[in-house]
Amino acid sequence: MDTLPDHVRAAFHVPTGEVVNLGRAWDNGWRVGNTVLMPAQQPDVASFAAKLREQLKPSHVRLARPVRATDGRYVVSGWRASIFEPGQLQAGRVDETVVAALRLADALAGEKIPSFVQSAISKAWEEHQVFAVADRAAWSNDPEQILSLGLDGTQVASPAVESALKLAARLLPLVPPISAPDQLSHADMLATTIYVGSQDPVVTELAPVAHPHGYTAALTMVDGLLADAVDGGIINRFGHIPDLMGLLLRALLYRTFVHCLLKEANPEMSSRLQSVSDLIIRG
Repeated sequence: MDTLPDHVRAAFHVPTGEVVNLGRAWDNGWRVGNTVLMPAQQPDVASFAAKLREQLKPSHVRLARPVRATDGRYVVSGWRASIFEPGQLQAGRVDETVVAALRLADALAGEKIPSFVQSAISKAWEEHQVFAVADRAAWSNDPEQILSLGLDGTQVASPAVESALKLAARLLPLVPPISAPDQLSHADMLATTIYVGSQDPVVTELAPVAHPHGYTAALTMVDGLLADAVDGGIINRFGHIPDLMGLLLRALLYRTFVHCLLKEANPEMSSRLQSVSDLIIRG
C-alpha cells in the first residue's frame, strides 16, 4: 500500500503486514491486521458517519466501529479507518437486509440531521458530489434544473442523462404525496451489509441522507430488484411500510440519476431501470 502515508499509518496505529483489498462492501478499502483503511473524499460526511457508527446500537444489527486517530479524529489526511468485521455481501438475503434497514431506521430516528445532508445544490458540483446531486434530483419536482448545475452551459446532455430525464418524466407524475417527516437514513444499505451464517448482519458504513423512515428499506428493495437478486414479490412482503409506493419511486429515481451521472456506469443498467420501473408501477 504505497499510497498510504506513513503518518496516516501511525495516526491509526496500523501495523505492518499483509495488505488485502476488501472490495465493494468496504468501499474498496484495505485490510491491514484488524484495521480497514479507506479514502474519505468528504471528511465532514465521513466523520459524521463514523460518529454515528460509534454510538448507535440498532436491534439485531451490528455496525462496524470506527478507529479514531491518536488525536481523536475520525479522518486523517483524507483517510478513515474501521475495525474489520468478517462477512460477505450475500445477494440471496435481500429480505433480511430490508428488515435490517427498518431496524437501522428505528435507531436513526432520534438523531439530529446535519445541515450538509439537506443543503441545496446551488453551484456547479464536482464528481465526488454525484450521489448528493442524484439524491436531491430524485426528490425534486424539477430534477433537470439540479442536474444542469454540473454541466457546462454549452454542453449537450449525454444520452444517459436524456434517458434518465425521460424516465423521470414518466415516474414523477406517479409519485404519491409522502406525509412522513424526514429523518436520517442510509443510502447504500444493500452494498454495505455483510453476513456470516446466522449471525446478526454487519453494516460497514453509513451514507447519510434525510428521508422518511422507510426510505432505507425501499432503496434496499430497489437495489435488490435492479441486481436481479430478489423477486418482485418483495414489494408485497413489505407492503406494510408506510408510503411504500412513493418511497420506491423516489429510490428508483435516485438510482436512475446515479446511473446517468457516473462516468463508469453499467451499460446494462438502463434496461434494468426500465424493467424495475414497470414492476413497481404495476404494483
